[in-house]
Amino acid sequence: MNVFSTQWFVGIFGKGKKLRLLQLMLIPVLALFIGVTLAFAFAEEPLYFRDPYTGQTGSDWEEISTIHDDLTYGLALAAGFSVTDSIRLQIWNQLVDSEEIGPGSAISYTNCTGGEFPPPPNPNLVCGVKLHSNEIWPLWGSMKDPDHCITSRFGPYSPFFHFPHNNQRELGALHDWAWGITNTLTAYEAYAWGGPGDFTVMQAKCLFTRTAVITTDIQSGSLEAFATYIHSLADYYSHRECIAAMDALGMPWGTHTLTGTDACNYNPISPQPDDVHGREFYTYTDSLRTDEAIHAIYSELVARSLTGEGQFYPLDMNATLAITGSPTLSEALSIFVHQWDFAHPAERRAWMDAMDAAILAQRIPMQRIYLPLVLR
Repeated sequence: MNVFSTQWFVGIFGKGKKLRLLQLMLIPVLALFIGVTLAFAFAEEPLYFRDPYTGQTGSDWEEISTIHDDLTYGLALAAGFSVTDSIRLQIWNQLVDSEEIGPGSAISYTNCTGGEFPPPPNPNLVCGVKLHSNEIWPLWGSMKDPDHCITSRFGPYSPFFHFPHNNQRELGALHDWAWGITNTLTAYEAYAWGGPGDFTVMQAKCLFTRTAVITTDIQSGSLEAFATYIHSLADYYSHRECIAAMDALGMPWGTHTLTGTDACNYNPISPQPDDVHGREFYTYTDSLRTDEAIHAIYSELVARSLTGEGQFYPLDMNATLAITGSPTLSEALSIFVHQWDFAHPAERRAWMDAMDAAILAQRIPMQRIYLPLVLR
């Protein structure tokens, strides 16, 4: 392996939270020269995970996305799920990105307990004469558990979970697995190799994908599977324009880059309020896709709730909430997206907390009628 590859660099400096400062100091320097290829849809904001059971939070917890974390809890409550199930959906949604969540070196929550990856392909066989001395993707060293974290943004399934196309092969497969229509999740793996001077997927000389059935202990049809699906659904909206741009370039999967593809230009080491993901909040045009994502997720949550897992009647988007300004649910969600920019997630969390309290106060328990079997 080339010692100056991204794989080597992140593998050495990206392991362990105690080395985070060194990582933050060195990776931006490298990124200026090689670009980035990491997947951060609805990017982590400068806000730390808050344990929904204990209220604990702080700088020793992982940074989160208020879309995947705080918002999921509120939407699940509004859709009629119990508090317990809403928390499950919230945590398992965020885990698709975070892999493991906990203070310091502790692990409080993880989705890396039963996943397995197939043996990687032999680049000598799949690349032929194309340069392949440097493994560019996956970034095994950046994964919290490279043996089991199947949803990792750095693993071979990353494009499937984080840059999904809205078709049956990708989002459709996730949908059917999450709803229990099928017991297996068929995805695809992504690999990239290049020469000594190649560091990003965009520079790779040999890109390879293959179909694979994902091995995981996440049960099809479970709320954990459903949370995984709605995370990918949100990521589709977040990466929609980037995916289209990559398709137009003939790339086999979507990826962020700093090489001039505007819809994909993003540096996860230095997120900005006006970059491609920062503009998904506030008054930027890009923020409209956040509205679309929220409405799509809520529709899925309501549909799931009404199948029998919900305990309260879902709130209509036109329902008025008893919070400042008396907005409807739709208007309150719009405020969540458009009132504050990327750099002010604490305000978004506080607004969602107020929404949660109002939703809990006005939910109506669902009265289910169970008719006895008529025996002949």
